[in-house]
Amino acid sequence: RDVKRFTKPNPTTMSLALDFSTVTTKESKAGTWLVVTLDKKKKPVKVSVGVGLKELGKALDEKKVMWAALNVHGVDKRANVSSVRTKMVQINWIGSAVGGLGKANALAGKSKIAKLFKGMALTVDVNAKSDLTTEEISKGLLAAGGAHKPHYYDFGDTKYELEFYAPENK
Repeated sequence: RDVKRFTKPNPTTMSLALDFSTVTTKESKAGTWLVVTLDKKKKPVKVSVGVGLKELGKALDEKKVMWAALNVHGVDKRANVSSVRTKMVQINWIGSAVGGLGKANALAGKSKIAKLFKGMALTVDVNAKSDLTTEEISKGLLAAGGAHKPHYYDFGDTKYELEFYAPENK
């Protein structure tokens, strides 16, 4: 006889999925982010949620392997129309004080995080907080994007202006 097994929903995983979906909505503020790491059982756990690239940098721990989902708004403003496109960026963080075994575990963790972080426009590997810049992320988004470019990318606490359009077209 067929016996169906039902597994209990994991509240941690469900909570993370809810946190992630909250960060990725169009209604989320520019620069909204979620940081996760792996617990001792190698399961993703939330570290923190916040707004702004500078605050995200503060949340990254030099002694840990972490992943962040960052909501960046591509803003296109014209004289008579304005549009905002949400771009999700995954940041793979390996702190400078992480040892060899921790770095090896980071590779295994990427597949677990990929199941949680869906729909990323860009993935960035960062080992130093100084590499977490609006310029680098904006360049990556531009390279990954289509033909239509926004006027600027909004990171919540900072904006990165793009110089593609003549002033009379802004």
